[in-house]
Amino acid sequence: METQISKITTVINYNRVIEIIQEAGIVLLDRFNKRNSRHLKGIDTGYIKEKAEKELVIREDLISQDIVIEGIKKIEPNAVIYSEELNNVHLLANDNNEIKFILDPLDGTHNFYFGMPYWGIGLAVLNKQNESIAGFIYLPALNIFIKNEGNNSSTLLKNGNDWIKCNTTARPLEKSIICYDNQFYKLGNTAIKIYDILAHEVFTSRITGSAITDAALIATGRINGRIWNKTEPYDIAPGIPIVRGAGGMVSDFKNNDINVLQKTIIMSSDKLLHERLIQDINLIK
Repeated sequence: METQISKITTVINYNRVIEIIQEAGIVLLDRFNKRNSRHLKGIDTGYIKEKAEKELVIREDLISQDIVIEGIKKIEPNAVIYSEELNNVHLLANDNNEIKFILDPLDGTHNFYFGMPYWGIGLAVLNKQNESIAGFIYLPALNIFIKNEGNNSSTLLKNGNDWIKCNTTARPLEKSIICYDNQFYKLGNTAIKIYDILAHEVFTSRITGSAITDAALIATGRINGRIWNKTEPYDIAPGIPIVRGAGGMVSDFKNNDINVLQKTIIMSSDKLLHERLIQDINLIK
């Protein structure tokens, strides 16, 4: 994949981008419901391949990817698009384009496959420094579409034909609900130690298995934080501007600002909680 392009529009038609994501989401929701009807009959719905240990690719990953990428290319033929299923994200670190897209066409593939509602489409726009400057998350099974179009804008939630401003809900750690990584076998002992501390200090914890779901739930005030010990750019990119635009905080484990290439990430509802999470994480040696 070429990392330089001759011209790309810096004014993006976000209204059309939203329509494209919705089109993909409608298709995914229909297929999700059909898969669930098969589950009720005891029929295994199948998958395409296991791309890595305990990592499935299903048809819907590729169907959603095709819809979104083809739609963006129609409005911006020169668009540079990174996607989990294109296997091109490793090129992002050396990409100096002023504007590019990064897509997770079906975040929460395993949830989708097994019939749980925590899945969706995440799309972000990155700048030259690979900082996320706009984000879109659509969770069809939860009827949540949330966006932040950048330029210090507020995060908005789709409500019928309108968009309403949404905000995080500030809570102290002992009254908070914090989400965490799944697949502990990949994370190592430090991540397990962090989770052990949090499990005793927070009100309760959850593992949804979907990064974009957790970001959307923070931004809409349902939960208070999410910690990633080992993440990928497409997992966190849509949520960064969305959480910040709703009043939340995003940083690495040392409270430094980040771009999407950072592996260790905290998203939280408010400054005080964020500082407390960082303090607890850094107790681990």
